[in-house]
Amino acid sequence: MEEVVETNSGNYERERVPEKDRKRWLSISMVWIAIGIDLSGMFMGVALAQGMAFWSAILAVMIGSVVLGVLAIGTAYIGAKAGLSTGMISRVAFGKNGASLMGAIMGISSLGWFGVQIGFFAENIGAAIRQLTGTNMPSWLLSLIGGSLMMLSAFWGYQAIEKLCTYSVPLLAALIIIATIMSLNNNGSSGLTSPPQGAPISFGLAVSLVIGVYMVGVVMAPDVARWAQSPKQAMIAGFVGFTIGNSFMIIISLILVKVMDTADLTAVFFALGLGIPSILVLTLAQWTTNTNNLYSASLDFSIVFKRANPKVITVICGTLGILMAMFGIYGMFENFLSIITVLVSPIAGIYMIDYFFYREKYDFSYEEKLKNYYPTSLFSWLVGSTIAFMTSQPPAGFGLFTLTNVSALDGILAAGICYFIITKLTKGRE
Repeated sequence: MEEVVETNSGNYERERVPEKDRKRWLSISMVWIAIGIDLSGMFMGVALAQGMAFWSAILAVMIGSVVLGVLAIGTAYIGAKAGLSTGMISRVAFGKNGASLMGAIMGISSLGWFGVQIGFFAENIGAAIRQLTGTNMPSWLLSLIGGSLMMLSAFWGYQAIEKLCTYSVPLLAALIIIATIMSLNNNGSSGLTSPPQGAPISFGLAVSLVIGVYMVGVVMAPDVARWAQSPKQAMIAGFVGFTIGNSFMIIISLILVKVMDTADLTAVFFALGLGIPSILVLTLAQWTTNTNNLYSASLDFSIVFKRANPKVITVICGTLGILMAMFGIYGMFENFLSIITVLVSPIAGIYMIDYFFYREKYDFSYEEKLKNYYPTSLFSWLVGSTIAFMTSQPPAGFGLFTLTNVSALDGILAAGICYFIITKLTKGRE
């Protein structure tokens, strides 16, 4: 489908992943599970523990995670079948130049969150080190160290990310489970039935929050799924990876907050005598998650800057993210990134409809027929983004009404339905 100059990077940014380099479903799942074990999931668990009864929160987490897993089956299938990154798939759905716009939006979103997560990492790891040793390490230094580690693994591409996740997931899971068992042994399970202490969270809102944590990951799933040996392997990996990856850290946080009666999970580790393991957990959790943000950003910008060396793109993006964190300006971008993220979700609705109904476009022989722009795709994306903005709460949107209670899912559905209707009415003609 795609004839481009070979980059020799081994990461196949602008071409299909060869069959000889494909992976089995378990290693693909490990990547998604590792991405899901992060501080965002931890703080989501804290919020649910404070606003809901324990078993209601558990049910909400499981339902939300299964919904994500089902959605990931579709996007992962496309990634494996096409063998292409999300940016390259958008090239087929939006046109050669239309994909540059989509790639820029996805790239800015991934790069921005990379910088924000570095700053987030520096704050939390700094607090843990201070509590363990009494030493105040400067945030800029922690941002530089953490960001450099994340950039290093992203620089070497998917192969390095896969190895990092394969080794770190069992270690992360073991440390977190040990902490949970110790807290239950020390405090008993009676705290699980304690009433919520914070502002109440409805069951429907809880489900939507759980889905929202990892929704953009579903949109970008082809970046990882393209490495699967077959569509079936990708679908299994997508369901397992997103269901377990999204739910694991949230459920663990729920248990620890309820049992230990505190929202400070770092303090929980220290109270259990697990100070050093807590630093290891914080480091590995953010490393495995955030390196994927930079990896996706480099793939997306490789579509925008078609002649640039992908390795150079990775270094430039990584350096920008580290500088954002080092100079403490990452916090200024969070509202902006929330808005950009709303623009990303409708892309999946369009490329899923496009792939399943116009699959011939994804064949090598169709490459020369691709247009620069497909107006129907761009219009449908605009419709989906508008709906997502209307259903998103400020500052990311206007909060005018709700559909599914998940604005990203609203955007996917609206864009996909719009694209399907228009292409059927016009019989696929532009």
